[in-house]
Amino acid sequence: MAGTPAAADQEEIAPNIASKIGPPVALWQIAHTFLLIGLASFSLAALDEARRWVTEKRKWFTEDEYLQGVGLAQLLPGAPSVNLCAYLGFRLRGLPGAAAATLSFLTPCFVLMLLLSHLYLKYGALPVISGLFRGLGALVVGLVFNTILNLAKSGVKTAFNWLMAVAGFAMVFWFRMGVLRILLVAGSASFLVFILMHRFPQLHRWAGSWRGLWTKQAAKRHSGDARGTAAVVRSPLVTATLNPIWDRLRGLRKPRTQEPASPAQADFISACGRVPLLTGWRKTLSLVFYLALILTVDLLLIRTRPDLMQMGSTFLRIGALVFGSGYAMLPFIRDSVVHQFGWLTNQQFAVSLALSLITPGPVTIIGVFIGYKVHGVVGALAGMVNMYFPAWAVTAVVAGPYAKAGQARQVRDVMSGIVAAFIGTLAVVLVRLAHSTLVDAPSVAMAVGAFAMQRFSRIDTVWIVLLGALVSLAVFR
Repeated sequence: MAGTPAAADQEEIAPNIASKIGPPVALWQIAHTFLLIGLASFSLAALDEARRWVTEKRKWFTEDEYLQGVGLAQLLPGAPSVNLCAYLGFRLRGLPGAAAATLSFLTPCFVLMLLLSHLYLKYGALPVISGLFRGLGALVVGLVFNTILNLAKSGVKTAFNWLMAVAGFAMVFWFRMGVLRILLVAGSASFLVFILMHRFPQLHRWAGSWRGLWTKQAAKRHSGDARGTAAVVRSPLVTATLNPIWDRLRGLRKPRTQEPASPAQADFISACGRVPLLTGWRKTLSLVFYLALILTVDLLLIRTRPDLMQMGSTFLRIGALVFGSGYAMLPFIRDSVVHQFGWLTNQQFAVSLALSLITPGPVTIIGVFIGYKVHGVVGALAGMVNMYFPAWAVTAVVAGPYAKAGQARQVRDVMSGIVAAFIGTLAVVLVRLAHSTLVDAPSVAMAVGAFAMQRFSRIDTVWIVLLGALVSLAVFR
């Protein structure tokens, strides 16, 4: 009834809910945020830089929503950091949001790579590059290590998650499995354990959390088990004395997530959570139409020159068919540009790889160097666009259905095992980077210093990188 206190409370709560929902995130905010992420993101460290901005600083995503994006980024071909930016932008503002996030993220590394490519190809060897390569390469190891720790803290919470993370590491490091096989193994194991947990509740002790056991025990006590609480509280005096104490203790043990929270108690509603999912065949067809239109324009532009068409079509195939992160794409890129078409010599490819490692962004930004060598600035743009467009388009198409499926608890439980396995695979990249980069005491000190500064201080990553560049120029000469 309208005049009751409960109705008055509801009327008072409603404005609070409305105030928390707020307007959608503006495109300029997305562009500005991902530009800052791109400035400070080296290699896989981009995953943690994006997490800090969108979950802690902007609060656009919850940890679970963000980890869903990490899982999808690892599943798709191409560079995971670019896929993740496309997913996050799409969840906030659809296709325009995906474009704003991805282009802003890639702008810093494109500009810097273009500048370095011009200097190298015009003036020859750059002595400063070797020092920066050694110093910043070591710095990246420290940043990636911190990234893996943060992702593990968010996505590896149970004994089964840890088992899947170790399995993911082993499947790549020792058995050299591809991403599809890892997906099959991790997904099957997670689904099997999810089924068994319903049959054997004891599995909650290691496969789930203690939450399930607490819930069942609380339900038994609440039902008045004659062997427990009910036997103690038969006396009215004992009931009046002990029941309030017992209820309070039981409330302390009960997990917060099991307590029905009123709308007024909710901390916030993430921007991602209040955006309607773009699902349904009409919206999907419309999305595919726009993506096909973009691809058509791209193909018409690169057809103006045979070398651009060769490079663009080659990068489109590599970007669409190679799974397992940007590092897995490098052998295919090298074979095409050095052996098949002869655009670069082996020495030039090695230099381009070094330049890609000392610039922010994914290692596959090497496509800018190759494109600039083929046809100047236009070639550099074509190299970047065609390298990343296939996975970007696939991300936009599957983001809505993927996020909708992730709302089901069963799917979330299975995805948690898959995400944990992929976090384990990131450790393989860390081991290989450390093996090739940490070759002496100064490089080890650089890695440890970068890790400590990002882990234990509030200094932004971009300042850590700039300081690391100055130290590299002074130490590694």
